[in-house]
Amino acid sequence: MRSVRWRARPLSLLAPVSTVVLAVPLAAALLVAISRTRPQANAVVCGAGFASVAAVFLTIREVLNEGTASVPTSLLYVDALSGLLLLLVSLIGLASVLYSVDYMGRSGSPHEAAFPRLRAYYAFVMLFLFTMYLAAEANNLGILWIALEGTTLVSALLVGFYRTRRALEASWKYLILCSVGLSFALFGTLVLYLASVRTAGPIASGLDWTTLVAVGPHLDPGLVSLAVAFLLIGYGTKAGLAPLHTWLPDAHSEAPTPVSALLSGALLNCAMYALLRVDAITLRIPGFTLSHWLFLGFGLVSVFVAAFFILVQQDLKRLMAYHSVEHMGIISVGVGFGGVLGLFGALYHTLNHAATKAALFLAGGNLALSAGTKDLEEVSGALAALPATGAVLLVGGLALAGVPPFSIFSSEFVILSAGFGGGNFVGALLLLVGLAIVFGGLLLHLSRLLLGPQRPRPFAPGMRSAFGAAFGIGLLVAVAVGLGLFLPDPLSQLLWAAARVVTA
Repeated sequence: MRSVRWRARPLSLLAPVSTVVLAVPLAAALLVAISRTRPQANAVVCGAGFASVAAVFLTIREVLNEGTASVPTSLLYVDALSGLLLLLVSLIGLASVLYSVDYMGRSGSPHEAAFPRLRAYYAFVMLFLFTMYLAAEANNLGILWIALEGTTLVSALLVGFYRTRRALEASWKYLILCSVGLSFALFGTLVLYLASVRTAGPIASGLDWTTLVAVGPHLDPGLVSLAVAFLLIGYGTKAGLAPLHTWLPDAHSEAPTPVSALLSGALLNCAMYALLRVDAITLRIPGFTLSHWLFLGFGLVSVFVAAFFILVQQDLKRLMAYHSVEHMGIISVGVGFGGVLGLFGALYHTLNHAATKAALFLAGGNLALSAGTKDLEEVSGALAALPATGAVLLVGGLALAGVPPFSIFSSEFVILSAGFGGGNFVGALLLLVGLAIVFGGLLLHLSRLLLGPQRPRPFAPGMRSAFGAAFGIGLLVAVAVGLGLFLPDPLSQLLWAAARVVTA
């Protein structure tokens, strides 16, 4: 594949653009906290969303040109894998912020929040984005753990934002289960550090990913096996892999709609990113295959657990939450199949699922807002009642089911090709069976939701006239649909480079 080099201006006189990515949401959180009016707060978060996307694109340009982006300290490191996570977090962050402005930041909107509460919500969203950006840029595995723990603390406040009994229960359940899971990940990180110390000595950079990759061939396989088991259980809990997923349906269902989009489209991928960083270390150990068997096992269990729960769901947001479990399982299976093709498919699927699921959560939030309920029986006939929202749900639902030519079909095809091509026929066939069950269940729900009999009373207008929400949803739908038809060369380069970061 021919290389593409983007001409970039020298940045030596400026702060590294990767630092700007971290600084923007922090500055926005501070400015929101001191803003005096609702329009000021709305303008700050929208400006931060667009500025973050611009800074991320500049960072990716530098990565494609130089291999890595400039950072101010060895504790940070930005390569193609980091760039991919930054890209999807920034895009979903922008769409969620624009939706938030119309959802609860606009005077007269159905979910209008009191201004002090709105400022708190915006500040937490900005801090949430900061912790995810920090996770993407962390070189030190200790800082990566701190960043993911930070995502838990901040997002738990957002899950319980409405302060209803069910929201608070979901928030506490999320906080406790993910914190317990991350305690396992912390122990695994310490064991990995012990393996590093025994190999390279007590050096200050013993937890740096770059150091661990360099000494990987000489690490003690026994210690690494113990570390991998704890890390996969810990970060797997955060990623929503079954049977560690039990927090996910409640949190996604009770959180404000834009937060649900961030949880599903961005947060889960941060945890999977941490596992990929660990996988890159273990692949340097000759003959070490434990991590890929664990990825494959957890992935297939996640697909089948989600498939059977999807069949019996009656709540719209819980239905989409279980689809998150399924697709994190598909990504895990792709990693388990291994090889550059398997990793490429997993990373491609990560981007496709993030955009598709976030768009569905936002459109589903508009539908639930208009219908006054999330019950699937009560929101039937949505295509006739809300044509624009119904159309997004139709397109997004078909894309989520893996119908060609949508992007999820393309990435699932790549993952299955990696499985069959690598000789893992049993795993690939089991994945096909799970996908077939999910396909039937989703089409059943879609037909009732979109084409079923309409409710006796018409739906409320909801947010059909909200430009920001429409722009955010349209952006995500364009990504979900467009990547199935055409993969731009710079993005293709980024995906292949990110896969090689893990497998090289």
